[in-house]
Amino acid sequence: MRITGLLAALAAVTTAAKAQQAIEDNIRPVARVCLEGQSCVGSFAGSSSAATVVAAPAASVVQAPEPAAAERVVEVAAAESAFDAAAKYQMTCFACHSTGAAGAPVTGDSEAWAERMDKGMEAVMANAINGVNAMPAKGMCMDCSDDNLVSLVKYMLDQ
Repeated sequence: MRITGLLAALAAVTTAAKAQQAIEDNIRPVARVCLEGQSCVGSFAGSSSAATVVAAPAASVVQAPEPAAAERVVEVAAAESAFDAAAKYQMTCFACHSTGAAGAPVTGDSEAWAERMDKGMEAVMANAINGVNAMPAKGMCMDCSDDNLVSLVKYMLDQ
């Protein structure tokens, strides 16, 4: 009985030691970044001495993109510049303006919007840009320009 208990304890210690070693192996740094001509301080992968960095030749030269790739980039940039008010409304405005959460005027509720529009489009846009009550600045549309926000307000008014 005592031998089995001793063997079990020994196995547990060995397993714990292996687990600790596996953890240390997994979190050990695999590389360092050092400035040329300066000593690298610290160790990695079992090394304990400082090493001097020597410049290595570049493996390859990056070449300019092919004309077809440049054309594709222009096409993507042009496609991204088109603003889709309906899609942006779904992403940033819908949660509050479809339910009236925190007093937001519901899209399509002409009376609620009329109260705000009586103050003028400039006042409505100032609220949209700076935030009002529970609505944060730009209504969470941080990538929207002021013109995009005008399009969003007009979209909600037209629904």
